[in-house]
Amino acid sequence: MGEKVIDNIVITIDCGTKGIRGILFDDYGNELGKSEIIYDGYYSKNQHWKEAPPLMFWNGLVGVIQKIRENYPKLFNKIQGMNIACQRDIITVVDETGEPLRDFISWLDRRTLEKPLKHPWPYELLFKAVGFSDFAKSFSVNAHAHWIKVYEPEIWEKADKLVFLSTYLLTKLTGKIMDSRSATTGHVPFDYKRKEWCGRYDVKSIVLQIEPEKRYELVGSCEIIGHLTASAAALTGLPVGLPVVSSGSDKGCETLGVGAITPNTAGVSLGTQATVQVTTTKYVELFPFYPAFPAVQGDSYNPEITIYHGFWMVDWYIDEFLGHLDPGLIFSLLEDYLIDTKTGADGLIHQPYWGREAYRPEARGSLVGFREGHNKKHIYRAIIEGLGFGLLEGIERIESKTNTPIESIGLTGGGSRSDGVAQIMADIFNRPVHRVQTNETTGLGGAMATFVGLGRFQSVKDAGDCMVRKSKTFKPDAIQAQKYTEIYNKIYKRLYRRLKPLYKKI
Repeated sequence: MGEKVIDNIVITIDCGTKGIRGILFDDYGNELGKSEIIYDGYYSKNQHWKEAPPLMFWNGLVGVIQKIRENYPKLFNKIQGMNIACQRDIITVVDETGEPLRDFISWLDRRTLEKPLKHPWPYELLFKAVGFSDFAKSFSVNAHAHWIKVYEPEIWEKADKLVFLSTYLLTKLTGKIMDSRSATTGHVPFDYKRKEWCGRYDVKSIVLQIEPEKRYELVGSCEIIGHLTASAAALTGLPVGLPVVSSGSDKGCETLGVGAITPNTAGVSLGTQATVQVTTTKYVELFPFYPAFPAVQGDSYNPEITIYHGFWMVDWYIDEFLGHLDPGLIFSLLEDYLIDTKTGADGLIHQPYWGREAYRPEARGSLVGFREGHNKKHIYRAIIEGLGFGLLEGIERIESKTNTPIESIGLTGGGSRSDGVAQIMADIFNRPVHRVQTNETTGLGGAMATFVGLGRFQSVKDAGDCMVRKSKTFKPDAIQAQKYTEIYNKIYKRLYRRLKPLYKKI
């Protein structure tokens, strides 16, 4: 038999927190090749700050495409389009040509203003009347754009646009300062329900004071946002005029990639941030004043619960307890830890709020229940179980607000590669969880959007039917699920309320 002919190929650039990947997909969802570059340019001028030079990301993008060209030359020459899916809420300001005027401030950066920007007094009265004052203060002091505006006024004055990382990279590729509505997620005055920039007198424009002229042009997802410029083509080796299709944020694409296209299937990301999302045509706010994000599908939204420090906690654990070991041994060792310990970690309960939780700003992380028999194995299991309990809270919240039961869950992110972790999640959620045919679910979701934009599919649903396949399903064990239900209801859910007064004093 002859070699299978593959004609329809696109490339997704998945620009994450730790590194950047280029991934090739065909229109049946097959991952054909990929390359990766790990970032090494982050820096901190002060404690809890995190910045990065723009060229770290751009050179990374060029580098992964060049690696694809070198390693998969035949496939590379068949690329029909590309998209970018980026980490969210990482910002800078640019001049009229799209060139940055300062380095990017990461979403991990925890700098704040000493006090919020002033609002006109009628709005102050309104905020007090509707109980919005604390939220307005939190949004104002935590907005990195405000930090630039206050502490770097000369740069702010020169700036033509405030942009996200995805906007910057799309500008470098196409020459247009534009981005998709689905990628517009962060501390900006954006109306998430209407999927448009807020008007000058909208409450969000009063709280997040970014002038209308500094806001970039919006386009829908699954649309050709532009074409590759000659300069970008010369650097990457891709052809001049290659269509660049708008997709969405990394989380939005990830949700598509695990098949969570309807509200009864959730996408759970076990990544640096741990999140649970669904896709629904109904706009719902899971908590007052916290929006549902625009989905890659133009008529839909992604309500989301986030655990800010998700599987970052596993990285912390490895650094603190296993940093002396050969990195190649750590994955199997952690799997053994889950086998060697019992459900509930012998009474050790972890609350995974290690700071900057949007819905619980005063919360801190805690490990409760230590006794002399506990060791580092129990701590690891408690971390995993605590993340599972926190995500289960999110699942229940989404179900209550959408009035739709979540029947199945697609797992993604680095933590999902562990069979032990996946089974624990199935048992805690008491629902089947699945992985799909590729670990590169953000890339897959971006490829789906690209093929829709190129006209290969009429809709994201049609793309999902053809491109997403379950590869392994983990069903809950009835006995373990019952144990977890008791721990969750009798202990975990009561912890936050009991500890909240102490958190406020820390």
